[in-house]
Amino acid sequence: RLPLQIQFYLSQAEYNARHSDKIPLHLALRDWMSLAVPLAHGAWDTASWERGNHRTDDDGYRNEVYMSMLQKCLDAAEPFNRFSDRECYYYPTLGREEEGVEAKQRKRRRVGTTNAVVPQLVSENLDGGNESPLVVVSRVFFSLRLALDMQRGKNFAPPPKLSFGY
Repeated sequence: RLPLQIQFYLSQAEYNARHSDKIPLHLALRDWMSLAVPLAHGAWDTASWERGNHRTDDDGYRNEVYMSMLQKCLDAAEPFNRFSDRECYYYPTLGREEEGVEAKQRKRRRVGTTNAVVPQLVSENLDGGNESPLVVVSRVFFSLRLALDMQRGKNFAPPPKLSFGY
């Protein structure tokens, strides 16, 4: 029932989580953000994606499929320590010496995947989009947990009416 693109993003994030020792952190972050941003900030089509054809977007009931997608997205970030490691965002500088300049004095270079995935989140910043990638990821985590908590507070939807042709 879910769109093919969201199914692909979910399967990629779950694959990365299962093989977290083989996947570079910045690539796992890119794939995870591709799934997390539409879930956190996109529109959820309840009538098309939830079970039962009697549901609407504003019916006030719990969206079970949406909740499971949010939980799977949060679970996919766990093997990567919720992307709180510096290697997700910056190229490593340790171990490389350039013409007498110590590694601690050199400026770290950003890995260019975070801002490319979510330009709308970075551009929302008031100072022109110079927001730290960790802040962007933190905002997405907060949005996912908030949406999950809001769904948990709702009641289950009633079953659809059964009609036997009378």
